[in-house]
Amino acid sequence: MGRYSVKRYKTKRRTRDLDLIYDDLSSRESIMKLKNQELDETKPGMGQFYCIHCAKHFENEHAIRGHYKSKVHKRRLKELKFKPYTPLESEAASGLNVNKFLESVEKAKQRQAMEQEHKQELTELVETNNPKGIMLESTSEEALEEKEVVMAD
Repeated sequence: MGRYSVKRYKTKRRTRDLDLIYDDLSSRESIMKLKNQELDETKPGMGQFYCIHCAKHFENEHAIRGHYKSKVHKRRLKELKFKPYTPLESEAASGLNVNKFLESVEKAKQRQAMEQEHKQELTELVETNNPKGIMLESTSEEALEEKEVVMAD
């Protein structure tokens, strides 16, 4: 049983499925929840350094920044650019649950419209250069300039 069962099902290094990660990236609330997790002693790095795209925890900021430059992470980003294949699509292709599939298509169109509205905000949150979800330096400088303009008026 031992090694053969691990090799057969590949459960040792199994990662989270793309459709679940795609759902995590769908809303601002879910992104912020994953970026700002509570301290947890059972997770590496106390659960503070988490890559949403790969669904992995890291020990420190140096490790996660190295991960962002790796092939594995870049490959995962490429896979997540498109909507993942779902079991509902396969059932609709065979003629089952067509009405349910059409409803999901309508929901997907609404979600896509919402993503287009908030695209800039979501990309800043998911930006890989800032592991904790803190606003980038360029945007904070713009905010300071806006404050100076308001104070000058």
